[in-house]
Parts: sequence; C-alpha cells; structure tokens
Amino acid sequence: MAKLDIKLTKQQQQMLALAVIVLGGGGFAYIKYFWLPTSAKIAATRAKIEEVEKKIEKAKAVAGRLNKIQQELELLNQQAIEAERRLPKDPNLPGVIELVSDLSVKYAMKLNSFTIGKASPKPHFVEVSYRVDMSGTYHNLGRFLAALALQERIFNVRGLVYGRPDPATGTMTITFELISYMYKG
Repeated sequence: MAKLDIKLTKQQQQMLALAVIVLGGGGFAYIKYFWLPTSAKIAATRAKIEEVEKKIEKAKAVAGRLNKIQQELELLNQQAIEAERRLPKDPNLPGVIELVSDLSVKYAMKLNSFTIGKASPKPHFVEVSYRVDMSGTYHNLGRFLAALALQERIFNVRGLVYGRPDPATGTMTITFELISYMYKG
C-alpha cells in the first residue's frame, strides 16, 4: 500500500474542519428537521390510508349484507301482512256475520240465529266465539264448513250438534260454536 503523505496548511486545515462541521451540522439539521418529521408524516398518512381502506372494505361488506337484510325485511313485512289477514287485530264482527251469511246462502243453509259469545284471551291471541244455529242438509253443512275452513281468516268450529234429519227433505237443525281469532299484540 502506498503511503499518503498529505500536508495541509493551517488555513486548509481550518477550512477542512469548517467543511466537516458545516456538512455534519447540515446533515444533522436535514435529518432532524426535515427527514424525520417527513418520514413520520408519511408513516402516519400510510396508517390513516390503511385504516380508511379497512373501513371501506367493512362498509362494502355491510352494504352487501344490507341488500340481503332489506330483502329479508321486505319478506317479513309481506309475511306479517299475510298473518294479519289471517289473524287480524280487531274482531270485525260485521265481516264475520257477512261471511257466515254469504256462505249459508251459497251452500243452501238457513241461518236461524247468530249470537255473539265471549272473548277468551290466550297467550298470543284472543278467541272470539259466536253461537250459530242453522238448518240444512248434511252434505250442504259439509260444504259450508269446508268453505269456512278455506277462508283467509282463521276460523274453528266446536261443539257441532245436529238434530235428526227430516225424512222427506233431509234437512236438520245444526248448532255449533264458531271461533274466530284475533292477534293479541
């Protein structure tokens, strides 16, 4: 290896020392006052961007589920409307009387009397009873009861009692308790 033998004058040494101090101080100032704060801001901004991207992904997932939830809600609302038609919130006595009267005419049953009974509350619904006295043939009674069972509103028949049919016409007297239901909500 070659030996470097550099001789600097006093002024050159001072200039070299000054240059080293200026470069060192300038480098220190650059790193401390520019590089490190800028790097910290970049890191903070990256963290915020990642956080926002995670929120966007989460929002997209929720938005995808929102459509499904809205469809389920619409289906449940339709089912609730259907259930309310079958199990209304009010007794609608005129509607029940009209229905029984129309069905009795349609199936050749003579409606002798229709008496309102008592309401009997149950845990989720209320039973409203009506005492019905009719007369007609056995087959017409079957058709009447079948038509009643097929109605949109829920009905039940209890205590069906029928008398001896007239030998000439086949007509008999029928008595039963008609039960309609109301939603107890």
